[in-house]
Amino acid sequence: MQKHLEIVKRQFGRDRYAKSLGIVLDKLTEDAVQMHMELRDDMLNFFKRPHGGAIYSLADAAFSVLGNNRNNLSLALDCSITYHENPPPKGTLIVEGETLSTGRRTAVFFFKVYTEKGGARTLVATMKSVSYRTGKPIDSSIEE
Repeated sequence: MQKHLEIVKRQFGRDRYAKSLGIVLDKLTEDAVQMHMELRDDMLNFFKRPHGGAIYSLADAAFSVLGNNRNNLSLALDCSITYHENPPPKGTLIVEGETLSTGRRTAVFFFKVYTEKGGARTLVATMKSVSYRTGKPIDSSIEE
């Protein structure tokens, strides 16, 4: 399994969009992921609050990593995000995701995006995501 995690970490390192947003992979296991992103001025909407697209992008990056961490090329079938709180314009967004189920052709995941200040967390958004598992390896030299 460690080889599978290294494959997806390597792939994430090539994600230029995530890199442009400053998204950092903090933790990855077979069934969970944690990432973070520092909010910048160019991520604010016209109300000077974090843009929903920036929040979604962080959750989607976590989905991409967690959904492809078993050397099985997976594609998004469905993502549904709910915004609970408008975070402050400065600070760090953190996403934690977990695998709810993994079948032969689909997998389901749940993500929480939050801010943290003084040890207290504020839930910003939740996202449920479903992926289609193609059965094709990301790296064919390593078995699933």
